[in-house]
Amino acid sequence: MKANRDQITGVLIFALGIFVFFSIQGYKVPFTAAYPGPMALPGLAGIGFLICGAGIFIQGCKKKGEKAFLSLNGWKRLGISIAMLALYVLGLTYIGFWPSTVLCLYAFCTYYAQGYKTKIWQRILFSVVFTVVVFLVYEVLFGYSLPVGAFFE
Repeated sequence: MKANRDQITGVLIFALGIFVFFSIQGYKVPFTAAYPGPMALPGLAGIGFLICGAGIFIQGCKKKGEKAFLSLNGWKRLGISIAMLALYVLGLTYIGFWPSTVLCLYAFCTYYAQGYKTKIWQRILFSVVFTVVVFLVYEVLFGYSLPVGAFFE
């Protein structure tokens, strides 16, 4: 039996739900009706992932004769994008929000602009402006602190 796109997506989302449940087991605050604690929101998200993943998988079992999901080039682009996001997370950890976000956005803009005519200064401007907007929303509006980076602490 060959799995189709919905079956693969359903299994991945279901697995994400299981991962969420294992991840929140280390929380020491008890889950009570008076104070649900830090497990409540991720726990609800995990339940949602399990239900939606199972539903998508079941719907995928009913489909017959679906076209290929991604070509070989599409899978390569997806893999490169995931690797770039992993490097971004490492960048957030070690060099902080500002440099890693600007560099990641510039890298994504450059990578996905292949075949289009864009100027370097436009990609740089977009990366900087988007980073400033995210900073203003999270730090100023919401009051959250963004990562400084281990090298700058």
